[in-house]
Amino acid sequence: MTRDWLVLSNLAATFFLTGLAWFLQVVHLPLMLDARGADFTIYAKKQRIRNTSLMAAPMLVELITAVWLAIDPPPRLARANLVVAALLVAQVWISTCAIVPLHSRLIESYDEGTIRAVIRRNWVRTIAWTSRAVLMTWLAGVLLS
Repeated sequence: MTRDWLVLSNLAATFFLTGLAWFLQVVHLPLMLDARGADFTIYAKKQRIRNTSLMAAPMLVELITAVWLAIDPPPRLARANLVVAALLVAQVWISTCAIVPLHSRLIESYDEGTIRAVIRRNWVRTIAWTSRAVLMTWLAGVLLS
């Protein structure tokens, strides 16, 4: 029971981020294509600030708990599964770092090609978070059964 809270905290952060990733992928990022005009750079800057403030804490919780679990897994969970889960977190962070320069370009000016690149690259994060949600749900089920 001592480390169950780590799995559940990780699962909660992952669920939140997975839902947010799908919202961004299907709704928010494609809408950027329609936000042309003089105010686009203001929109892009506010969008970046708000998304960062919404995602930062859950991403840190997810990262810390994923690493902790991979290093010191609960007895009922296989370390290999938790290492895979941590590697998916690493993929999310690497993908996030790769997208940041594109968002920086959008703060300077509207560029349809850059927006489409953000949308394409964000699929990596969306798929990684979705995979984590499935894996962590299964692991939580094993842990709590």
